Amino acid sequence: MRFKKTFVWFSILAILAAGTAIFGISIAQGSLDSSPKTIQPTSPVLGVPLQQAGYLQDEANTIAIVRAYGDSVVYVTSKTNAKVVQNPTPQGVPPQFAPFFGFGPQQIPSQEDIGSGFVISTKGYVVTNYHVVRGANEITVKFQNDPTNYKARVLGAVEPLDLALLKVDVPAGKLRPIPLGDSSQILVGEKVLAIGNPFGLESTVTQGIVSAVRLNTGAESALIPRVIQTDAAINPGNSGGPLINSHGQVIGVNSSIFSPSGSLGRQAAQFAGVGFAIPINLVKTYLTQMEAGKKVTTQEILTRPPYLGVAVSELTAYPKAIRARFHLPDYGLMVEHVYKGSLAAKAGLRAATASKSVYLQDSRGNVTTLGVNGDILLEASGVKLTTVNDLRTALFSAKKSQKIILKVKRDGRIRKVTIVSNP
Repeated sequence: MRFKKTFVWFSILAILAAGTAIFGISIAQGSLDSSPKTIQPTSPVLGVPLQQAGYLQDEANTIAIVRAYGDSVVYVTSKTNAKVVQNPTPQGVPPQFAPFFGFGPQQIPSQEDIGSGFVISTKGYVVTNYHVVRGANEITVKFQNDPTNYKARVLGAVEPLDLALLKVDVPAGKLRPIPLGDSSQILVGEKVLAIGNPFGLESTVTQGIVSAVRLNTGAESALIPRVIQTDAAINPGNSGGPLINSHGQVIGVNSSIFSPSGSLGRQAAQFAGVGFAIPINLVKTYLTQMEAGKKVTTQEILTRPPYLGVAVSELTAYPKAIRARFHLPDYGLMVEHVYKGSLAAKAGLRAATASKSVYLQDSRGNVTTLGVNGDILLEASGVKLTTVNDLRTALFSAKKSQKIILKVKRDGRIRKVTIVSNP
């Protein structure tokens, strides 16, 4: 796993998304019979009549899923060559002292990272996390019970959502796609399996339940509205592997964990009963584009419904003196940027201008730019907006085509703006 926190980026300048994007699109991938609820271990697809051998029904279901799709989960290795990067030396720092402060040429050693992935097509398409293969000069994929390392390449990706689609050329007989489920139908408490390569231990299976489906508070990406929480053990090396329900369908892509030290995200060191997966419907949303070789950008995501398409700053982050000087309220969200073609742009929301920004410097010398003359979002459908997550909660709970009334302050006057979630 390559873990990277984004707390500061999210809290200072959060890109917000609205509605039910990750739960709104379904792509047929060829699923198993979903009635009854559990996979039948006597099915011709899944082989032996395990229950007749004395296994409990739940055991038989787990064994049947692993036998059917264990070979569909692959071991992903990415290698990055050593390189030299230039970190410009600030004016006034003597060249001979630059290395002591981290300036000048810096040698970055080669490194090798591991992760997991799963086959979704007989064309050799493998889904994984983008952070598993980011910047790799060489990517290889290894199948269960096969020592061969097959070369792979990134076909398409949605880096802001930590998703990548690999293309691997292998004999057709090795490609057994796992059916993709519907993450909008997830129930808290339902059984799930995680298959992957934790700590490099190949083809490891863990079992648990869906502990929660919760709003993403920014531990990973502001553009992933909701995440699936599970107590199925997920550790470094599980990244990119599938979270599978009792139908034998993928409902999520395992991505991050919460460690005993309190670290949330990809830098967490070990599992503590709280893991997170990206809902599979979010993958489906961009699967066609990734298959076409597309590298989807943040702006492209934000300009399609149901994303609102704004960047904001919380007014509670502004010093009291600044709020008083520019007659700003004590709460609300300052619109820093409006993306062209977005719902916010169509609704006429106005962003702050750079010419009237203020600059705040923290104790470490880091400078943050804050707008002072943009629209200020005060409420969303009657919900007071104090933090970014207040707005996220109001927007993400909206149903398809539901009207959302924004209370906006502009030039000292209050106005109402209506947007439609996922029209």
